[in-house]
Amino acid sequence: MQASLKPLNGMRVLITRPEDEVPSLAEKLRKLGAKTLYLPTIAIAPPQSTYELDRAVRSVSQYDWVVFTSVNGVRHFNERAEALHVAFNGLNPKVAAIGPATAAALERMGRRPDYVPDEYLSEEIARGLGDVNGKRILLPRADIASEKLPLLLRQQGAFVDEVVAYTTVIPNNLTPTRLKQTFAEGVDIITFTSPSTVKNFTQAVGAAELKQLLRGVKVACIGPVTVEAAEELGVHVDVVAVNHTIDGLVKAIENENRTV
Repeated sequence: MQASLKPLNGMRVLITRPEDEVPSLAEKLRKLGAKTLYLPTIAIAPPQSTYELDRAVRSVSQYDWVVFTSVNGVRHFNERAEALHVAFNGLNPKVAAIGPATAAALERMGRRPDYVPDEYLSEEIARGLGDVNGKRILLPRADIASEKLPLLLRQQGAFVDEVVAYTTVIPNNLTPTRLKQTFAEGVDIITFTSPSTVKNFTQAVGAAELKQLLRGVKVACIGPVTVEAAEELGVHVDVVAVNHTIDGLVKAIENENRTV
């Protein structure tokens, strides 16, 4: 395909996801002709204390299900399992992953998930686990994870343990000055791949300058949870992925640009 015919030719797309997760999105956008800019609005760090996570890892065989809702949850859980010499891939609980990227992360650590919902939402996981009344379920998640999934599971009679597997922090270099410089260079589309990416962005920008900074910039979100967070913070969303994955987000941006 000639460069001039690529669907995102010359579009400047700003990526806000954590630095180590940038390449998977940037490469797909560049193949479609986009120019990618990077300004991570969140960074991933271990919890200040791993005591609760370690306790959950050591007793993981006592659970009926372990539910992972992010790649980072898998990675940090696995790191503690390796440090504690716990062979998670040979233990008893069933394992669920919220989407294909999380499922792939599990498979890389030697554990194929028992359940991955067709739609990557908390409601679908809660439904897909079946009868959980009286079952013990472990959720290794971020420190700021939504309470929707544990609430739904508890309403169905499950005993749910939530443990912080990792924390999300604001990068030190995410400053109003850097944001303004980035947008001054030209941004056509900004992408948000989690509620925390948009929350930290709006916090860094400030409510007074948010609309001005986003004037003429399309906002693309990976799914409804991120859209809800954006709209609550006064960010108008133009593009939403139908399939709530990185591939789905790229496809939605491509389709949006084709209609212009």
